[in-house]
Amino acid sequence: MRPLDAFLVPWRHRRLIARLARREIAARYRGSMLGPLWALAAPLATLAIYSFAFGTVMRSRIPSGEGAGDGAPFALVLFVGLVLFQVFAETVSAAPSLVRNNATYVKQIVFPLEILPVVSLVAALFNAAVGTVVLLAFSMVFVGLPPLGALWLPLVFVPAAMFALGAAWFLAGAGVFVRDLAQTVGIVCTALLFTSTTFFALDAVPDRMKPLVALNPTTTLVDAARSALFAGTAPAWGPLLLCVAAALVAMLAGYLFFSRVRPGFADVA
Repeated sequence: MRPLDAFLVPWRHRRLIARLARREIAARYRGSMLGPLWALAAPLATLAIYSFAFGTVMRSRIPSGEGAGDGAPFALVLFVGLVLFQVFAETVSAAPSLVRNNATYVKQIVFPLEILPVVSLVAALFNAAVGTVVLLAFSMVFVGLPPLGALWLPLVFVPAAMFALGAAWFLAGAGVFVRDLAQTVGIVCTALLFTSTTFFALDAVPDRMKPLVALNPTTTLVDAARSALFAGTAPAWGPLLLCVAAALVAMLAGYLFFSRVRPGFADVA
């Protein structure tokens, strides 16, 4: 059990991960009338609902990035945060039941259970990629061609994926023994969503609450993504590197915890 295995195990089993991720994505839409088009329909429907509630009814406004002139439609600015946050939410929401739902693998000594959260992450990244394509398409229609600085956008997804994977490893391991986690995770994800700058600007937060919102790693990542896409500016390297460091610690800690409790899965799952 080495921290480096958090990177080596997924790489060693990359072909198996790809095969299982394709199967999970296909199973998600199998039998439905729209099929894979749900990957487009779901984020668009979510975007429309939130845009109506926050943009039309509550008339919320979010700066789209430093130097961007704040000219981007509210729906697009909101969508950036939703796409980024969904990577985390989709991955961790499935994690507490992940081992129990794949109990047949627990008895197989040769099967690497550590890759199950990675499979969930890959599926979430696929949905995020579809959402990003939709975002870029609408951005070109309503704002124009993205600036060259938009190439920084994929970099922002790296710490988001690391945070999600670390939390998924921890929850997948703990969820075998603590069944209540499946109900708790949804509440925590909602709290993280509404204490980040996904729906509002940091300047709109009361001074006494700003430290809480600033500590939410999603805040740094969402602001960096908006600045890259709409203003073409590089991320603020100080906060971003702190996010990367915290994400790395979370990822390694989650993997080590999962590896430590894995021998007890066969007795419970």
